[in-house]
Amino acid sequence: MQERQDFTLYRRTADYKKAHAIEVSGNGDHTIVLGNGFGTDKSSWPELTPWLEARHRLVRFNWAVTPEHFDSVRYGSLDGYCDDLLAIVGGTTSKLCTLIGHSMSAMIGMLAAKRQPGFFRRIVMIAPAPCYVRHPDYAAGFSQENIDALLDQIGDDYMAWLMAFAPVAVGDPQQQDVIDDFRRSLSAMRPDIALTMARLIFSMDLREHLDGFITTTTIIQPTGDPVAPIAIGQYLAQRWPQARLEIIESAGHLPHLTAPRAVIEVLERALTEV
Repeated sequence: MQERQDFTLYRRTADYKKAHAIEVSGNGDHTIVLGNGFGTDKSSWPELTPWLEARHRLVRFNWAVTPEHFDSVRYGSLDGYCDDLLAIVGGTTSKLCTLIGHSMSAMIGMLAAKRQPGFFRRIVMIAPAPCYVRHPDYAAGFSQENIDALLDQIGDDYMAWLMAFAPVAVGDPQQQDVIDDFRRSLSAMRPDIALTMARLIFSMDLREHLDGFITTTTIIQPTGDPVAPIAIGQYLAQRWPQARLEIIESAGHLPHLTAPRAVIEVLERALTEV
């Protein structure tokens, strides 16, 4: 396995291991790092975890979003999350790893790999989006008015918002267990922290940062994602010649929970190249 050339560890949050609840498991020489999306934690990979552990060394972690660890200044931009990801990778392996990043973690991974391309062999992005607001040349799922209303709802009544948002994000009313689990995960976040994160994520525009990203990438794009529609996956694949777009039949924004077998089929192809 190729050793990294740069072993720099980025600035860590206080009480680092506790803040990120880092867990290392599995078998194999190659390290897979799982990055969670907004409102979920390291437990949000129930079907993928045993499959990956049987084949690879697996690193799971939480973003530092609990009240005792959240720093509104540090996490007022994606740079703080990027620093954390590089510290997690640097602290858990000295070799090139693969990041499987859902939603926000996919974009954080892109920024981290631009900063330190020698840390990552491959990034698998699940339902990624560099921007959630529609523009004349960019067919996102939301208008600016939609985003403003969403943020107002989170600020006004977080619990009411998450009760309504969870089934939309899951996308399949038949998967009530997934909806209930996602609601529980969202409700575990303190409302002011959730609002700070939501403002950052739903208001970001990383399209100017897409150039210069050269890491081999697989994009897993659900067919029925209301948060990151197919047009976004196609847009990213067009911007990145090194990226392969894999469209899977799945409603909602959490295909690793609602369509895990389809995601594993993509991973079987992607990870055989490791």
